[in-house]
Amino acid sequence: MRDLLAAAARVSADIALGTSETLEAQLRRALHGPLGMVRRIERLGEGSHTTRHLRAEVHLARGGQRSVFVKTPSPVPATRLVVEAAGLTASEVRFYRALAAGVPLRVPECLHARHDGTRFMLVLEDLTGSAELPASSDACTARQALMVIESLADLHAFGWGRPQRGTAGGWLLAQVDRERTLGAWLRLPLLRRGLELAGSQVEPRLAAGALRSARHHRMVYEKLTEPPHTLVHNDCHIGNLAFGAEDQPIFLDWQMVRAGQWARDVAYFCALALDSDDRRAGEGLLLDRYRRRLRAAGGPQLDPGEAREAYRRHAAYALEAVIVTLALEAAPRHVIDTWLARACAAVEDLQAYEALHLPT
Repeated sequence: MRDLLAAAARVSADIALGTSETLEAQLRRALHGPLGMVRRIERLGEGSHTTRHLRAEVHLARGGQRSVFVKTPSPVPATRLVVEAAGLTASEVRFYRALAAGVPLRVPECLHARHDGTRFMLVLEDLTGSAELPASSDACTARQALMVIESLADLHAFGWGRPQRGTAGGWLLAQVDRERTLGAWLRLPLLRRGLELAGSQVEPRLAAGALRSARHHRMVYEKLTEPPHTLVHNDCHIGNLAFGAEDQPIFLDWQMVRAGQWARDVAYFCALALDSDDRRAGEGLLLDRYRRRLRAAGGPQLDPGEAREAYRRHAAYALEAVIVTLALEAAPRHVIDTWLARACAAVEDLQAYEALHLPT
């Protein structure tokens, strides 16, 4: 907790200090190395959730232009404090610097990635026009879902056993520690606030299960994060995906990347990115395809029954993540409403809280 408080103090001081350098000036300096001298920057659109994001057309002095997607700190002080205390922007920068080139799935090309302890900037290729960019409230088609599941199996096989303390991948486990510490302090109050905002959208029985899970935070966290670990995206909803030619998925937004259990990604994706009827009809096939692809890619042979139980348990995480997102107002309400409906249906269908075997 001392490290988290120190991070909050640094960010608070930086917010108070401010900066006189424009975003355009920062972007010119960031792109000088990879692209050369920048003549002009044209803003195409911007917004803000957990971070501020900007699409821009960069006109180069040597001729030509390049469309980029830029992420910088949120302009909302409270949001920025939470994001930095959780180490999210630092994790995304480390992912692009250390792991992006090696992972066996497609991610956006990174032109610049910097985090200096209080400020960060990430400059990526802009996929607008070259890939399908679904809205966060959309649902995957059956073909897209299959392609995503196979890509997750490839990622998990690549990362199986990779996160180890004392190695270059130790920061992935450090993010698990941060999540555990923040959860011990914030999980219950955030769930209460989110459930208050959700109202009747979360049935009383499911709300009671979420609160009971939060009260037994340590037990639940051990069940959902115990080894074996792999590399997990940890926020795999459709809004963090793009689809290229032949529905090949491109994985976006690596802020939540960390060590974790494979089922975290699979259950989260199926619960939030699939229409509920499609999930019910196809989740058995998707789980089977995941297990076979994981083994073929060099990962372990998962027992079908144990894999099903892990999938059931992690559906509870999907619902709680949505409730916390609502409490933090970190996504538009119409998106939250869609996610809540899908996640509640998944938890109900899979009896996810029963799979956690919580004390009464």
